[in-house]
Amino acid sequence: MIKLHTLSNGIRLVYEKIDTVKTVSIGIWVLAGSRYETKKINGISHFIEHILFKGTKNRSSREIVYEIESIGGQINAFTAKEYTCFYVRVLDEFLQKGFDILSDLILNPVIAAEEIEKEKTVIIEEINMTKDDPEEMLYQSLNDLIWKSQALSYPIIGKESTVKKIDKIKIECYMKERYIPQNIVISVAGNFAEEKLIEFVKMYFGDWKCSNKTDVSYCISKPVFNRGVVIKNKKSDQAHLAVTFEGFGQEDEKVYELLVLSNILGGGMSSRLFQRIREELGLVYSISSFVSTFKDAGVLIIYAGTNPKNIAAVYKEIMNQLNLFLKGEILPDEVEVAKQQIKGSIIFGLENTSSRMSNIGKNMLLLNKIMEIEHITKIIDSIDYTNVIDTAREVLSKEFSVAVVGNKKEMDLKIFDQRVLT
Repeated sequence: MIKLHTLSNGIRLVYEKIDTVKTVSIGIWVLAGSRYETKKINGISHFIEHILFKGTKNRSSREIVYEIESIGGQINAFTAKEYTCFYVRVLDEFLQKGFDILSDLILNPVIAAEEIEKEKTVIIEEINMTKDDPEEMLYQSLNDLIWKSQALSYPIIGKESTVKKIDKIKIECYMKERYIPQNIVISVAGNFAEEKLIEFVKMYFGDWKCSNKTDVSYCISKPVFNRGVVIKNKKSDQAHLAVTFEGFGQEDEKVYELLVLSNILGGGMSSRLFQRIREELGLVYSISSFVSTFKDAGVLIIYAGTNPKNIAAVYKEIMNQLNLFLKGEILPDEVEVAKQQIKGSIIFGLENTSSRMSNIGKNMLLLNKIMEIEHITKIIDSIDYTNVIDTAREVLSKEFSVAVVGNKKEMDLKIFDQRVLT
């Protein structure tokens, strides 16, 4: 059973006790990601994630990692468009040590100018690596197109020009705005004594005060999906294609119907796109579809990698398959198989404390609610093929967007002028 406890300062503790394991995972979730940045400071959320590991008032960079690894634990962090998460996974007997180190990391950082300059070099190298990756180029070009001039289009890692301008003052100002109790969720999953858990959270985070009097937590507007086509020239042996439809955000339960649709379309080796375009026609090595969601927006993406000379044939066949969905040619058996695959994927993904910690933390941070796995499976079980047909018609009947990366000289680009199913 998942429980919620809110501290007097507004920090939300969400936790799930699992008696059958000997580990515990702790995540500190911060409502800070590229979506909350301005164009001038793009990349600062990711930069802060890095810089906080450079040392605290009580520990050096090496000591942070050594203290966790010396007790057989793991520590890491990651940044997304809507959040940053710092987490540890330790043996259950070291629960307090996990809180001690995480709280020190976040509440007592030493942000040294020389470390900032060193980290700039590291992150710029990371940016340069993404430039060499055609799939990274594809999805960034797609984001620039569909979320044009909106914060969701900003790369999580930032741009070289913005990263170079990050300094201590900008970091401290951003942390003062975003790293505040009402923007924090602490999620815990594993084996622990409930009263000790709450005691430790109060001990290490209860005195965290907010100096920012303005509630900036949710001062963002709903994203607007833009339609069009973007083609990036890159000399390579393969072209990369992304066909993208506007979908639903995590707040909308229709997203589960879209997941079923996506699974039938390109969710695995038995999917229609894989069987038709790879197995029967042999036009691609890789083809799939997936749903990408944010709090209040989402997309359905169909990806294919193929020889540039085959891009037109692949695109036409994707359109043919999508038109079948638009006409309602979906079988009840396909829907039932897709539902089982989705439920299996969700349940398999929750078989360790880290994934459970992540699941309950994200739901509380973005949706401000507890989502029990039983509730999610009930939603999926309630979907029938008429729901999927209705969702297919709602989503696929609108103009879509296309992003392509490949050698322009070898591709028939006129075909992308047609971006409405008929």
